[in-house]
Amino acid sequence: MTRRAPRRTGAVATALAAALALAGCGATDALVGLHPAPAEQSAAVPLSTDGATRIAARLLDSARAAATTEGAAGEKARAAVLAGDALTVANAVAERGAVEDASGEIEVKAEPTVLAQSQGRGWPRAILATTLDEATNTQYLHVMVSTEPDSPFKITQSAAMLGGAELPAIGSEGSGAPFVDVSDAEGLVMSPEDAFTAYAAALAYPKATTSDDVSTDDPFATALLASAKAQTKALKKLGTLKQVHRPQLDDAQVFRLADGGVVAFGLMERTDTFTKASKAKELVLPSEYAELAGTRKVTDSVRLNSLEPVVLVVPVEGQVTAIGASELLVSGKGS
Repeated sequence: MTRRAPRRTGAVATALAAALALAGCGATDALVGLHPAPAEQSAAVPLSTDGATRIAARLLDSARAAATTEGAAGEKARAAVLAGDALTVANAVAERGAVEDASGEIEVKAEPTVLAQSQGRGWPRAILATTLDEATNTQYLHVMVSTEPDSPFKITQSAAMLGGAELPAIGSEGSGAPFVDVSDAEGLVMSPEDAFTAYAAALAYPKATTSDDVSTDDPFATALLASAKAQTKALKKLGTLKQVHRPQLDDAQVFRLADGGVVAFGLMERTDTFTKASKAKELVLPSEYAELAGTRKVTDSVRLNSLEPVVLVVPVEGQVTAIGASELLVSGKGS
C-alpha cells in the first residue's frame, strides 16, 4: 500500500478498503466428524427415523424456496417453515438482498440425515438433522421443533460445523435427547448461557476477556482474530477497529448429550466499529459497505453488524468448545 500523508482522504480510503476486504473470517470447510446417532425406539421418540427424515427434507426444500421469494410473500413463506434464530437470519439475508452471499446453512441442496430426536412423546418435540455440502465438504446442523400438538415442525436453528469438529453422541441409547434450559448449569462446567457469554467475551477485539473454561482454539475464533489483526494492520494509524460480540439467546436450543454434557445452539450479534483517527479528515467506504452504512464518507466512525449462529458443546468437565459457527454481514451505519 502506498504511504501518503495521514491527513489525505485517499490514504484513508485505501487503508479502510484493504481492512474491510479482510472482514469475513471464512470458516474452514473441511469435512467434519459425526458420531452415529443413538438407536431410535418408537416407544421413546415421537417419530420414526424415516418420518423425521421426510419432515426434515420437506422443511429444508421449503426454506430454500422461501429464501428467494421477495416482499410480503417471502416473509410469509419463511415464517411458515422457519422460526427462532433461523428465521432471524433468513429475514436478515432477504432484507439485505444477499441470498447468494448467505453462509449456506439452508441454501445448500442436500439430503438430510437425522441424528437424533427429543426425548418422549410430549411437546415441544425436536429433530436434529445434518446436511452435507459436497462442493465444499461442509457439514450443517439443523434443529426442527414442533411446539404443540397442532403446530407443524419448523427449522429453528441452522449452523455450519467447523472443520475438524465432532458432535458427541446425542442423548442416551434409545431414549432420545432431553431439552435443557439455556440457564441450567446442573452437572456442567457452566450453564450454556454463561458459556455463550464467556465465548463472546473471549472473541472481543482488541481487548478479549478469556476464561480457562472456554476454548478459543477453534477455526472460527482463530480466523476472527487473524482477520481483526490484518484489518488493524491495514488501517495503520489512520483509524482503529473494535469488535464486540453479544449473545442473543431468547431462541437458543439446548440438548443433553449421552455423556451428560449439552450441545447448545445460539445466535450472537457482532459489531465491528471502525473509528477515524484524529489526524484523518474522513473515511471513504468501499461501495459494498457504503450501501449498508447509508453513506460513503464518514467523518467519525462506521459500524458494521453481523449475525453469528454458533454451536457450543458444554461438557461435564473440561473446556467449552465451539463446533459450529458462521457469520453474515447484515447492516451498517456511518456517522
